[in-house]
Formats: sequence, structure tokens, C-alpha cells
Amino acid sequence: MILFNRLRFLREERKLTQEEVSKILGIDHTTVSKHETSSRSLSEDDIQAYAKLFKVNSHEIFISLDEEGR
Repeated sequence: MILFNRLRFLREERKLTQEEVSKILGIDHTTVSKHETSSRSLSEDDIQAYAKLFKVNSHEIFISLDEEGR
């Protein structure tokens, strides 16, 4: 599950909790959880918000950890 691994990895790499991410993005913490588990799809605005927060290009959210050699 590429999306789950990448969003969670990016969040944990920055030592942020789901609650902290939710406050920064102005969304409910359950939404962050659902995005990480792919039980809720990401809108273009969601993708842009996560990319800005994690300081990555939007397409990098969808790169699997294996593609990075991790």
C-alpha cells in the first residue's frame, strides 16, 4: 500500500503526530488517519497541503519506500 507507507513515513520522519498534522492542515485527526490508511481518498487540495507541509513535490507522496531504497 504505497500511499499509506509514504504519508505515514513523511509524518513520522518529521516527528509529527496525526493530531499535530491535523491542526496544521486544519482537518480532523481522523481524516489524517484515513488518508494514511487509504480508507479516504485524497483530493488535489489534500495532496497539495501534504506536499507543502512535508516540503516535497506532490508526486513524491505516491513514491513507495522501496523506490527510495528504504
